[in-house]
Amino acid sequence: MALFLLLFLNLKIIGQGSQEAAITGFEVKRPVMAGACLEGCPWGEIGDFVRESLKPFGYEVKLCLNCGRTLGPGLVSKSLVPPPLDKEQPAAGMAHDIKGKVDFGVTASDFLIRAFHGEDEYKSEGPYKNLRLIAKIEDPFYVFVAVKSGSGITNLAQIRDNQLPLRILCMDSPLTRVIMEFYDLSKENLELWGGSTRNIMTERENAVFDVIISDLGSPANNPESDYWTFYSYRYNLDFLELPEDLLNLMVAKVKGSEIVTAKWGLLKGIKKPFKTVARSGESVFARDNTPEQAAYDIAKAIDLNRANLKWYIRPYSYDSRTVWKTGDVPLHPGAERYYREAGYIRD
Repeated sequence: MALFLLLFLNLKIIGQGSQEAAITGFEVKRPVMAGACLEGCPWGEIGDFVRESLKPFGYEVKLCLNCGRTLGPGLVSKSLVPPPLDKEQPAAGMAHDIKGKVDFGVTASDFLIRAFHGEDEYKSEGPYKNLRLIAKIEDPFYVFVAVKSGSGITNLAQIRDNQLPLRILCMDSPLTRVIMEFYDLSKENLELWGGSTRNIMTERENAVFDVIISDLGSPANNPESDYWTFYSYRYNLDFLELPEDLLNLMVAKVKGSEIVTAKWGLLKGIKKPFKTVARSGESVFARDNTPEQAAYDIAKAIDLNRANLKWYIRPYSYDSRTVWKTGDVPLHPGAERYYREAGYIRD
């Protein structure tokens, strides 16, 4: 009888242990983090960086690699379980035995701002007012417009004014939509003139084009930006300067963007500095009910491990003057406590 009771208790403990192993959340230091693929996606890279940074603090971060695109803010805000894998991301995803709800995440800083306010792609579901910033890691992206040399195009207005049958590779993003609307380059107009518009993210190496319009301009090697390097070396490209009134309109309409100067040689074909619009930052964020100590630990772990950011694909950097600011998204009190202790926030 005693032997049977001992066996029963052992089995019960084992059962409890297996159940506990499946538990996720900050309370057990096994939070689920919304990220993206590890194969060069910025949010996947930052997710991996955060996971490694938190290990010395006793955390076992579970990365959801199928929580990218525009999904992260909503999943975090509503405390939802990760979505199932879809045909667009067959290699992504999280371990099948992890069923926990998403606790925190990483997304582009301008995405977080728009999600917080319920604007653009988050208009139908937002605003997500319970989101809180923990840390912003700098990561610059430029708006670039380029045409093949010899095209005779020096201003996008020529396409509209002369109804030119040109093929445009374009990002579908808030910033590029402002450009397309400014010049009346709708899909319908382009097709009426004998041209077309295609998504550069699905075309890539096999694309046939006359014009490129994208806000992922960068010399980095991640798949979401490397086509700029590929095309600028494969073809001779002329980079067009956008008029100042358009630059001002883009900044006014799209939160998290600013007017900057693209430096000479940033890409092949950029032969002189010129003004354009850019955005910078990948923001690690959580809900307002995230335990204060957890937010403090994340902020501290990222800071202490920031030297390792230089070993990733994107040109990430850590700025103590901006790490605690992403537009007007509130800073989590736990993160604020750390930044004040570190001397980064001073009243």
